[in-house]
Amino acid sequence: MNAPLLDGLRVIEVAILAPNMVGMHLADLGADVVKVEMPGRGDYTHSVGYVRKGGLSFLHLRWNRGKRSIALDLRTDEGAEIFLDLVRDAEVVLEGMRAGALAKRGLGYDRLREVNPALVFCATSGFGQTGPFRDLATHGVAYDAYAGLALPERTDDGFPAIPSAYRDIGTQAGGLYAALGVLAAVTRARATGEGAFLDVAQADAAVAWSAGALDAVMSGALTPDTPPPASMREAVRYQYYDTSDGRTILFQASERHFFVKFCTALGRTDLLEGDLGEEFGEHASGDVALRRELAAIFATRTQQEWVDFLLEVDVPGAPVHRVAELPEDPNFVARADIVEHDHPVAGPLRLLGTPIKADAPRGPMGPAPSTGEHTDEILRTLLGYDDARIAALRAAGTVA
Repeated sequence: MNAPLLDGLRVIEVAILAPNMVGMHLADLGADVVKVEMPGRGDYTHSVGYVRKGGLSFLHLRWNRGKRSIALDLRTDEGAEIFLDLVRDAEVVLEGMRAGALAKRGLGYDRLREVNPALVFCATSGFGQTGPFRDLATHGVAYDAYAGLALPERTDDGFPAIPSAYRDIGTQAGGLYAALGVLAAVTRARATGEGAFLDVAQADAAVAWSAGALDAVMSGALTPDTPPPASMREAVRYQYYDTSDGRTILFQASERHFFVKFCTALGRTDLLEGDLGEEFGEHASGDVALRRELAAIFATRTQQEWVDFLLEVDVPGAPVHRVAELPEDPNFVARADIVEHDHPVAGPLRLLGTPIKADAPRGPMGPAPSTGEHTDEILRTLLGYDDARIAALRAAGTVA
């Protein structure tokens, strides 16, 4: 039978907020991710974020899907012993909190590898396990701000403000880098028996997204006095244009041969008169007359008609969407992996699955669990505890 890509990979996760994405990526591909939460309190990702259903945050519904939850008090000696029992037969531990959070409970990497030498321990945090900002309390926008990806806008009153186009790159990229590192380390551990400690900072991930400019700065090709590149707001052959149905198309004929094909196919070779600029990277910036002509042309057809035309004549471009328009897009319908399940609290859900396409099934990707929903199941099936011991643990408040 065709199994998911990560079938058989067991992961123990102790995380809150965005670092939950590391476990999500692994669970999406079939890993068994056991989420350890504090009894009673749990991971407060359940209740943060402005979009909710049934009182549950969509951050929780997305980031914790496909996982099993055990409510386990790691502050107790017995809770720590149960955690060690879980780690013995796992391949990965994910720590997604402040730096050194598990080590403060006596459950850091050095202790865990005593019971599992081949263990891969991945710590995902804001500013990493080392450096002067290690203990700085932070949330998502901090990493993009640090990396130069979220420069302040100004309000009408002159206050600096978080930019409206902010996209939380550090946390998203941090989850992906951590998942990539985990899979690389598991590959080595399975081959050699040698575990690994991975330190992934969301701030570092955001900086990596600035690497194109940062490399040039560090190599001396850019300085603070270097004039900024021309704004794409003035580009013409690489620009947004309104269509007849009130939508927008992105036109990308920056290479000369594409612009020639476009104009020829439309019977508007008059637009080719004059200097066409360089073959590559030519945006015709500032050519207001050409921009007006193109605006009038694009206003004659619908967005989909222009997409069909660009496909037919092989000229670059794409539809421009609001998020709410994506479910109607034919390419989205053809490509998107939609996960549907009936959440016991939130009700019917349709969530976007993994963008990774493979000739193997994705993970079961069940609904995000409530805190401790699978406690008894995990204690019985993974650790072999009997009913009497489970009852005693519950009575002591060690598990819930």
